[in-house]
Amino acid sequence: SAGELDAARAAVNADAHDLDARQSLALALFAVGEHGEAMSHLLESIRIDKDWNEQAARLQLLEFFASLGAANPDVIASRRKLSTLLFS
Repeated sequence: SAGELDAARAAVNADAHDLDARQSLALALFAVGEHGEAMSHLLESIRIDKDWNEQAARLQLLEFFASLGAANPDVIASRRKLSTLLFS
């Protein structure tokens, strides 16, 4: 809902390193079709701490990729950014 989205966005704005809040925001954004922004938040979580919560952000990102399909432009861009984060 819009309320959940606003609350999650406020939590991330209050503490950029609150990875629980960032995960919630990513899920809320994805649910309303903001796929690119959702994936950006997961990528930021991975940048902050790739091992947080047994790599929850990376695993969620892979679920988003599978859901949208390999040809999706947001998936292509996010997959490239993920490779850079993990292998640089």
